[in-house]
Amino acid sequence: MFCSGFTALTLEMVWLRRLSLQLGSAGLSATVTLAIYMGGLGLGSWLGGRVKWKTPLLGYGYLELTVALWAFIFPWFLQWIGPTFTGSSSQSLLLAIPLLLPPALAHGATLPALSSLTKQAEGTSWLYTLNTFGAVFGVLGSAFLLLPKLGVRGTEVMAMTVCLVIFSIALFAQGLLSKSATKHIDDEEKASNSPSTVHSNPVDSIPLRTLLLMTVVGMVSMSLEIVWSRLGALLIGGSVYAFAVVLSVFLAGIAIGAHIGRKLSVTALPLAVISMGMLSILGAYSWRWLPHGLAVAWDWFGESSMLPAGALLLSIAMAGAPIASGMTFSLCLKEGTGSMSTISAKVLTANTIGGVLGVILTGPFLMPQFGIVHTTIFLSGLCVIASALLFWQAKQSIVSILGFAVLVMGMPNWDVAVYATGLYNRIGEFVDLSPRAIEQFANEGWEPLFYVDGHSASVAVGQSTKTNNLWLSINGKVDASTGADMPTQILSGELPLNIHSKQEDVSTLVVGLASGVTANEAFKHGAFPLTVVELEPAIVDAARLFNSVNENIVDNPKSTIRVADARALLQHEQTKYDVIISEPSNPWITGVSNLFTVDYWKLGRNRLNKDGVFCQWVQLYALPPEGMRSLIASYIKVFPNTWLFETIPGSDALLISAPNLPEDLPIEPTLGPEELKQLAHGASLNTDDFPWIEFEAPKWVNRPTGTMNRTLIENARSK
Repeated sequence: MFCSGFTALTLEMVWLRRLSLQLGSAGLSATVTLAIYMGGLGLGSWLGGRVKWKTPLLGYGYLELTVALWAFIFPWFLQWIGPTFTGSSSQSLLLAIPLLLPPALAHGATLPALSSLTKQAEGTSWLYTLNTFGAVFGVLGSAFLLLPKLGVRGTEVMAMTVCLVIFSIALFAQGLLSKSATKHIDDEEKASNSPSTVHSNPVDSIPLRTLLLMTVVGMVSMSLEIVWSRLGALLIGGSVYAFAVVLSVFLAGIAIGAHIGRKLSVTALPLAVISMGMLSILGAYSWRWLPHGLAVAWDWFGESSMLPAGALLLSIAMAGAPIASGMTFSLCLKEGTGSMSTISAKVLTANTIGGVLGVILTGPFLMPQFGIVHTTIFLSGLCVIASALLFWQAKQSIVSILGFAVLVMGMPNWDVAVYATGLYNRIGEFVDLSPRAIEQFANEGWEPLFYVDGHSASVAVGQSTKTNNLWLSINGKVDASTGADMPTQILSGELPLNIHSKQEDVSTLVVGLASGVTANEAFKHGAFPLTVVELEPAIVDAARLFNSVNENIVDNPKSTIRVADARALLQHEQTKYDVIISEPSNPWITGVSNLFTVDYWKLGRNRLNKDGVFCQWVQLYALPPEGMRSLIASYIKVFPNTWLFETIPGSDALLISAPNLPEDLPIEPTLGPEELKQLAHGASLNTDDFPWIEFEAPKWVNRPTGTMNRTLIENARSK
């Protein structure tokens, strides 16, 4: 069961990554994909509970064999049916069902299968605990070791191999069990012929209120995990490591709670659920001060403390709520009577139904409408009220509800500033990391104009009180401004249009809206029709605050703003463009990293008209020198005829591919095609299957690499 949990989470991470490349991560596509997988787990649990397992270990082994075979064919199956879909939410549903449902059904049935070997809830809880601890190792192993070293397909094959090993062990163990059980079966048959023997077959049952409570707990747990993932992105950045840290802390808490719940009386069930709600609120008390904890860790232990400190701080932010969730699962099992296979299946099914509801509601609706703080309050209250009503005991229930109300009223105010300013992204520049210095950095010298916890990111706009400079941050990282970023934003729109041979009616696609300056510059220089694709809806609203520099491009009737995933749009739509300008955020951010691979640029090349121009923004800061060389090597692999323009030396550069360059450009290129080839010679390619920059670049976020990368460029130029 430990290995099964390991492979389940490893394959889930790989398959959701594959599907995000195919369907995109905008809107409901990612939500639908995850909901289908979780729904399959619930359905598999329900079906597994209805099977009368004569040889449970053998059945369990064949379930793992099914997963192994599916992992083997998954890439070809996806490649075969993927191109027939358009990337819409309804199409995502149709694609995700045949791809994810079979392995999810098999994984969902594993616990009910082995539970038939246990006679009491404690045994099943122990299996669940081991399975969840295996999932923790699956998350950490995938993010920190397997995907960086083996790539996507290599990780998939490794997990498939482990499934085959589990299958082999199950067959061997079933043989041993069958031999040892023969004598016991004979003894039971003899005993059954004795007139003094009385058989009692208990009816498999579990109270409906218990299953309803488990559904609520499943929904709240999954919703809180999504909330805490966003909190983790705001605290330590949106890298793949931040997500892995949050998920592993969450799962470890559930595993610990499930183990504790084995030893508790069933009467503790309502108290465990109430505790989950109360602890979630108590954890939110600490959110205001988490960045200070990060600063203390950095001051004491240096750069290497970022992720360990983040894990500890997020554990404090969760405040034991996942432990209470795990306890609830074990205690719900004790509420049932009869076959543990049937009981565990019903509890798992209820839990998974709730989890699906949590996925569907939280990201698309709850967080954008209420923000992460009020969403947490709502979810916590749901736990307390559900427990109080379903297990009503006048004194305990009333005290619980009143206590929750007191906790909510005593919550400290949510300070947008400490997260919108992205301490994690600037902490390497600090000389003074005292609480006073951190508060000054977060709160002085600017005014907040906009803040929304959006579908996929938290978006803020602030304005300097001294210079009136506007800036836009996404999960705390500033991605646009009316100050130092203006040269890059202007030239990203101006240069590609000047380079293209057509002077007007240049069909143009801009990937990434941000402040809207780039899109407006492209429009002013002949981009028509102009299409801007942006992943996060909140950024569209935020860009309107930059109307003084983007000339109201968001609401310009001659421009089209599409909230969608750029890769999905390029992959599924056949529209051709004269110019494509790709200016997303940084390649160390998971998801955004998909827009810096050979495979992405091939999609872009296929959507260019003859003599088309492709422009790619590349950062020079916070990127290892080998990472910069890799991005250039990957880009010129697709677009050999490319020039590099430095828009901000040591900070930003543009890679622009075109048949040739005109003479009257605003700035001269720093490197030409031959110089770029020399600079990139021998560098590793960054691909969908081996996206090594996504795993390496986060380690360099607070390192001053701009000077090193500028030196490489200057050396290539002199040669």
